[in-house]
Order: sequence, then structure tokens, then C-alpha cells
Amino acid sequence: MSIDLIVKNGHLVFPHEGIRKGDIGINNGKIEMIGKNLDLVKAKEVLDVKQNFIFPGVIDPHVHFGQFTQLDEDFIKETRSAATGGVSTVLVFYRSLESYDKIFDEIKKCGEERSCIDFSIHLGISTEEQILSIPKYIKDFGVTSFKFLMSYKGDEARKQGVAEMTDGVLYDSLSILKQHKGALACVHCENIELIRPITAKLKATGRTDPAAWAESRPDFTESEYVRRVLFLAELTGAPVYIVHLSSKKALEEVQISRQRFSKVFVETCPAYLAFTKESMKDTLLKMAPPVRAQEDIEALWDGIKNGDIQTIGSDHIARKKLEKYIDNIWDAPLGISGTALILPFLLSEGYHKRGISLERIAEITSYNVSKIFNLYPLKGNLGIGADADLVVVDLEKEQIVTNNILNSSCDYSIFENWSMKGWPVLTMLRGEVVMRDGEIIGRQGVGRFIRRDSIT
Repeated sequence: MSIDLIVKNGHLVFPHEGIRKGDIGINNGKIEMIGKNLDLVKAKEVLDVKQNFIFPGVIDPHVHFGQFTQLDEDFIKETRSAATGGVSTVLVFYRSLESYDKIFDEIKKCGEERSCIDFSIHLGISTEEQILSIPKYIKDFGVTSFKFLMSYKGDEARKQGVAEMTDGVLYDSLSILKQHKGALACVHCENIELIRPITAKLKATGRTDPAAWAESRPDFTESEYVRRVLFLAELTGAPVYIVHLSSKKALEEVQISRQRFSKVFVETCPAYLAFTKESMKDTLLKMAPPVRAQEDIEALWDGIKNGDIQTIGSDHIARKKLEKYIDNIWDAPLGISGTALILPFLLSEGYHKRGISLERIAEITSYNVSKIFNLYPLKGNLGIGADADLVVVDLEKEQIVTNNILNSSCDYSIFENWSMKGWPVLTMLRGEVVMRDGEIIGRQGVGRFIRRDSIT
């Protein structure tokens, strides 16, 4: 018997199962065998990972390509950055007021011609035509997740150039999504009607400093909307995925709701696990929801440990520093980068400093995303028949984060000069090495669009 590749001498990290020393046999881009000492198997190539740890390739469930930057450039440069951090699949949020019938194939083709890792797409929903077309998007495009930005109302919607979001839009969409197994709503939870008067008062006092941004969007403006969304989810029976949850109060709403309704999934981001509003010395950390307090950081880490939080997303936007770095916090645009740092951050801050198991890290960075978004069993695991998407990690390697090692068009990092222990040294996509020792060697256009079909 002959296969394409044997990856040998690794510690294999199996989500939910544990860690086993062993080798992986890969053929035609798939994992074909797992075991100890596969030396007797004839292989075209053997890769010795020298006792390092092998995780399933990271799946970032939350990136923005082409919304605030160029779509073609993002698929080239930001997938290279993702691969730097062990990410082998990204789920791209894309929104438009146009009918997706007119532009979806264009978006997909752009990615397939440029990406060096696999990708799938979430579609933003806001117009009546888009709501009614959800079943068509599921059937024709293989898209089963849809984004609802609930803070985009009134002037906020006009500023972003999108249709106004209402609770009625969400309710109607949830009622449709309930009819398609595996389909779900990804919801941004902030109550802009509460935020608006708080912001007006801060502006009236002349506040333009970075901390004023966090003060303008207190935790209850997030938790109130989480409660509302979960009420509608329970009412319709449709599953929901809360994106970038940032606060203890919002997580408590999820915990309460889950006692009655289980189809609730929660994502947080590295920034919410690392920074407080006192960290906002400039506008580079401006994001929505904002970073909060130390007690929120601790509550979110507890949520990762106990399973209340299922995934970690980057909310990656590759803006330039010059665009972000504005004296007046109200005028600075939203968005941070960070896809490449999801795994290094969790290894350093989660595993080494807080004792979170490697299996748990594999769950929240890969397996859970795969299960929630209909990518399993193709992605998110080290099982026989899965795509051979692997990331090899040197748990003892310490790396100072500087923007120039992240291979992104974004020219700054919110984690600049952080020392992180535990670093990806090799990323593999379907059996092909994409990154080795920080150098991107993957071919542009090797990435594929992944359909995520639903059962009606």
C-alpha cells in the first residue's frame, strides 16, 4: 500500500477525547490512517514533526473580507495571515443591499482564485427580498448561516450604508430558518436605542477620549438585546449564534435561557479576554461591543472552561493604522485584526497561564465551529476521512508579537509586543503545507469554497 504523506512523531490533540502520540497517514488530501509507527506504510513523503503537538486546523468563524477593504486583496493577504496562525478555514461575513443572486458567484469565484486556505460564507440579511430568499440561499449557495446586525437602526444604519434592522426582520428570518435543519442566525446584540442617548450625554460634556467609547455602550446595552434575541429564538424554535459576546451580564442571559432552550451558541474574541476599557489608550482598540472590565474578562474565561462559550472568532478587519488612528474616538472606524493570533493567544493565555486543556482549545478553535456551521466531519477533527487540515504547534516556543510576522495587510496589532508561549510552526490544508516556520508557501487559489448544506 502506498499513500501520499505520513506525518510522524506527533502528539495528536483529539477534541473531547484527549491526546495520543501517533502518526497520521494522508492520501488525496484526506486523513486515511492514524496509528503508531506507520513506518511500514509506503509513502511518497514523510514529515517528522519531532514530538510537537498536532491540532485540527483552526476555523475562524468570524472574519470580514471586502466590506471595509478590497475583497480580492483580503482573499490574498488575509488568508495568508490566517495560515500564519494555524487557521485552515475562515467563515467570511459578507453583506450587501443587492440581491445575492447577482453577486454570490462573483464573491465565491474571487475567493477560489485567490485564497490559500478554504472558506465559507455567512450572508447579511436586512431587506425583505433577502428574508424571502433565505431558502434559496440555503439550497442554491450552500449557505446556512445569516448575519443580523441589530444595532443598525436609524442614523447607525445610514452611517453604515445598510437597511435598517428591526426585531421584525429577525423574527421573520428565524421563522424561516427554523424550517431548515442546520441553518442558524448569527446575531450582533446591542441596543442602539439605549446607546444613543448615553452617547449624546458624553459628547455634550466634550468627551472624545477612547474610554468614552466603552462608556457609551455599557454592558446592559448588550445583555438586554441578548435577552430579546433569545426570547425570539425560543419562541420560533430557531437556533441562534451570538457573535462576539463581551460581557458577564450577557453571558448570564445565555445561561438563564439555556435552562429552557438549548439551541444557543456563543462566540467571544481574544480582545474581550485580554483588554479592559482602561487599556484603550488610543483608537486602535475601538470595536463594538467595546472591551469592558476585569470581571468580564474573568467571566468569559470561566465560560470557556465550563463550556458556556463554544467558539472563538477574530472579527478580523484589515484596516490600516492611519485610518484607525484618529484623535476623536467618535470619528474613528470600528474594527480590529487578529485571525493569526487566535491559537497562539489561547495557548499562551489559556493553556500555559490558566490551565485550560489542549483538548478544550481544539474544541473551541475548530471542532465546535465545524459542528455548529455544518462543516463536520469534513473539517474540525482528526478523524479518518476528514480533510487533512492540520496545525503543528511548538508548545514551548515563545514569540514576541510584532505586526510584520503576521503576514497581514493590516499594519498594526492590538497585541503588539505581547510575548506569547505556544506557537504554530506548520499549517497544512488538505495534506498540502501552506505555512512552515512563519513562511507562507501555500499556493494562491488552492483554497476551496465549502458548501454547508441543510436538510429541510
